[in-house]
Amino acid sequence: MNETTIHGNLTANPIVHIKPNTGRTATTFDVAVNSRWYDRARGHYIDRSPVYHRVVCFGELAGNAADTLNKGMTVTVTGSFADDSYTPTGADRPIRRIRLEATDIAVSLRWAIADVTRRTGPAEQPQNAAPASAAEPAPQPESGSDAAAEAPASAAGGPDGQPAAEQHPATPRPATRRGQRSRPAAAA
Repeated sequence: MNETTIHGNLTANPIVHIKPNTGRTATTFDVAVNSRWYDRARGHYIDRSPVYHRVVCFGELAGNAADTLNKGMTVTVTGSFADDSYTPTGADRPIRRIRLEATDIAVSLRWAIADVTRRTGPAEQPQNAAPASAAEPAPQPESGSDAAAEAPASAAGGPDGQPAAEQHPATPRPATRRGQRSRPAAAA
């Protein structure tokens, strides 16, 4: 298998494609990979020309990528290269190109922060769980109060220390640059 990992920046927002006959979802985006090397004779770095890669992902990964990624984000993409060549109408020679079919995409936390929300599928939800519209979050004690300090540890997560699974879908928030972290509004 020709698995490859690239690390670079999105050049534009992802584009979602849905095939009308199958309903299959695909998301495409371009990643610019920049590199540089240090020239000891000149005493400074020399930037190489960026290399652009077309990335495509399918299924649930495509939906998650479309909901999370934005132009300028630094990502690491793992996948395999595939032939994406085609012959235009009326042409006698094909246009050769390749694309990276992603199997995993990660947002870089080097210059950004992110809130990660696990999406649960229908197979992972308990059978006796209330529908998402009827589920309400449990009231949380105010921060700074004695009740907040005495809150049980199970409210923060499961018995193994992992966050408890949410029963309602949450909207993922895109990563933001350091210093621009969005804070939740205080409840009135």
